[in-house]
Amino acid sequence: MKTAFIIVAFILLITILPAFVKTYAEAENVTISAEDDRIVYMGRWYPDSRGVMHGGFECGLALRFTGTGISLSGRASGTVLIAIDGGTPVQKALTTDMTIARGLEAGEHLLEIYAAYQGAMPVISGFSIDPGAEFLPSEKGKLIEFVGDSIMEGYVDPNNARDGVFNSYALSYAFLTGRALFREYGMSFNTIAFGGIRVVAPGDNAAASGNDPLGMPERYFLRREYRSERNSERAVSSAGEWDTGRYAPDYIVLNLGTNDVSGGNVFTDAYAAFLKKLRETYPEATLFVMTPFNGNMGGGVRSAVESAGDPKVILIDTSSWGIRGGADGLHPDPQAHERASELLLETLKPYLAPAETGTAAPEETAAPTYSVVTPSSTEVGPKRAGSAALPLAIVGGAVIAAALAAVGIVAVNKRKR
Repeated sequence: MKTAFIIVAFILLITILPAFVKTYAEAENVTISAEDDRIVYMGRWYPDSRGVMHGGFECGLALRFTGTGISLSGRASGTVLIAIDGGTPVQKALTTDMTIARGLEAGEHLLEIYAAYQGAMPVISGFSIDPGAEFLPSEKGKLIEFVGDSIMEGYVDPNNARDGVFNSYALSYAFLTGRALFREYGMSFNTIAFGGIRVVAPGDNAAASGNDPLGMPERYFLRREYRSERNSERAVSSAGEWDTGRYAPDYIVLNLGTNDVSGGNVFTDAYAAFLKKLRETYPEATLFVMTPFNGNMGGGVRSAVESAGDPKVILIDTSSWGIRGGADGLHPDPQAHERASELLLETLKPYLAPAETGTAAPEETAAPTYSVVTPSSTEVGPKRAGSAALPLAIVGGAVIAAALAAVGIVAVNKRKR
C-alpha cells in the first residue's frame, strides 16, 4: 500500500505544481518593446530590423508608468540624461538590462531620457516595470524643434564648466526652453544641433580640419550626426536619410550663422533656400529665425527672412539680449544659457497656441527622493519580484506537504474501514 500512496503523492505533485509555477511566472515584471506607441519619442529615432530604437542628434523620449521602479529591457547603450517625475536630469551610461530607478512611491510616474551630448546616439530595446504595474498612454502634444550649432547643443568653454561638465545638452538654452514648454504645455521638443555647423557647406577641404563637411541645409535632412567621416559623400551615407514623414514640427527655432565665413549673397541665398525647403517640407510650421548671439552674419539672417516673404517665418533679433561668449569669447557660459532660455521663452509664448495638447510634466524638483541607478555586480537587469529558487522551493514543499496530507487521509480512511 505504501507504493500506492507514493504514486498518488507523485501524481498530485506533478498535477498541481505546474499551476503554481505558472502563477509565479505571471508575476514577473511587465515589459514593452522600444516600438510600443506608449513611448513618446522626440527627435531622430529610428528602428532597426529587430525593433531596437536608435537615436541621433539631441533626441529624447518620455514614458509614463505605475509602480515603484523601472528598468531597461534588453540591449541598450549611449550616454543619456535621465529624469523621473520632473526631477533634475542625471547623466548615466546605458547598459543592457540596467535598472533606471527604484524606490519610487507607488503611483503614476514619468520617465524622461535625453541624449546627453552630440554623438551620444542612444540605443534602447525596451522597458520593464513591477509585476502588476502598467505602462500608460501619453499624448505627444505639439512639437517644437531647435536647429543650431555647438552653442545650441550645449557646449561651453571648460573654464566655464558647471560641476565639471562643459559639454552637455542639459546646459543648452534649447534644452532648458524645450523642457520648460514640456512641463508647462505638454509640448514635445527636439534639437538638431551640431558643433561647428554652418549654413554654407564648407566642403571636404574645410572638413579636413575636423568640421562637418556638410552645411545644416544638408545635415538637417539626415537621421543622425556622423562620428568621423571627413568626406561629404561618406558623411551622407553613414548618417542615413531622415524620413520627414515620421513627424511634422509645429514650430522650428533656428540659430545659425555663428560659424559661417561666406558672407554677402552666398550666405543669404543659402539660408533663404533652407527656409524655403523647410516650408515645403512642413507647410504648417511656424519658423523662428534667431540672429546669432555673437552677431556674426546678423545682416544676412535678416535678409534671408525678408526674402522669404512668409508671415510664418519670424525673425528673433537677439542683438539686445546681451548673451556674450564665455571664457573663449564665443560659447556662452551656463548662466548665459539660462538667460537666453528665459528671453526665448518670453519671445515664443505669444505665438504658441493657447490650448496646446499633451499631458504636462510635473514641475521640476531639485532633489529626487528615489534612486537613479546603474547596474552593479549584485544587481544586473530588470528587478524581478524575487528569486525564482526560493518561491519555487516553497511552492514545491507546500504541494508535497499537501500531497502527503492527502495520502495520509487516504491511509487513515483505509484503516478505519
